[in-house]
Amino acid sequence: MQKETSKTEGATLQERLEALPVDERERLEKSWQQLSALIPEGEPPEGLTVSKVEFSSEEERKARVEEMHAFLLKAFEGEEMVDPMQMEIGMQHNIVDYYEARDAEGKIVSLLSSQMVESKNKAGEDELSMVVWYVANDPEYKGKSVVKEIGSAALKGFLQKAQEQLKPVKAVLGEAEMGDEDEVRREKAFNRYADMKRLYGKDKKGRLTEVLYEAPPEDESTKGAPAHFMAKMVDGSKSMSKEEYVALVRGIHAQYTRPEYFTPEYFAFLAEQEGEEVNPSDMTPKAIEKYRQRYLKITEKIDQKIEKSLKSMQGDLVFLSERERREQGS
Repeated sequence: MQKETSKTEGATLQERLEALPVDERERLEKSWQQLSALIPEGEPPEGLTVSKVEFSSEEERKARVEEMHAFLLKAFEGEEMVDPMQMEIGMQHNIVDYYEARDAEGKIVSLLSSQMVESKNKAGEDELSMVVWYVANDPEYKGKSVVKEIGSAALKGFLQKAQEQLKPVKAVLGEAEMGDEDEVRREKAFNRYADMKRLYGKDKKGRLTEVLYEAPPEDESTKGAPAHFMAKMVDGSKSMSKEEYVALVRGIHAQYTRPEYFTPEYFAFLAEQEGEEVNPSDMTPKAIEKYRQRYLKITEKIDQKIEKSLKSMQGDLVFLSERERREQGS
């Protein structure tokens, strides 16, 4: 990918594209057209407004975070998916995007959290994917057409960022927690949102087996958190290579280790949340960076474990829905 030069500063998207080699420009335009085809058409139901969460001041950002966090606690019945300071850091540094749907009275009824993930293809070229962390809905709106509208807004935001960065798009991704009574519901939600499916490979005997996926721990544990890797390829591919899978996993995991989340202020906040006494010696930049380096090693071990698990699988990996798995007897 060519680097931006002073000649393209302030230029329109079309002008920036025309400055690229023809094959590179065509590759980008084809990729963006494929993503555009995935975006549902139509207007939100009457009385609903859907938009990206934005703010013009620190005070407004804090107020929006407080409102969104309260909504998430209600939507997830008291389970804290993300703490308020993590949300604020994500918004402050433009790391995480939030999209909301509000009713006629201005009340939040749906909230989607997403983030851009970078990976490289076989040719070593950068590609952009979007990981959806969660979609939360007001219990009163369950079963109503909200996910489609808020998902459409997120996909449009994905396309805009890809165009701003002049990068091709690869996939829409998600992590579906496993091991409880809501496991099936989560998978269906990802499938309904963007036709995301779980990923499978064949062992040496030709049997279908779901690929291993673990998210980095968000507590003091050194073990990964098992989850279903969910994905929808923008170009419509029904499979991906093992190398592509590893690259996407590493791209997702890199978001867990971003330095913006490893600050004395955030760690002091976490200690206070747990009711622990804040030890000043544990809150120095040097101490926090030491903790981050340890966390990076934990994440790298998880990545290596996932990569090693693929060695016994034959050929490419395939995407399968719940129905397709039943039909194939897996």
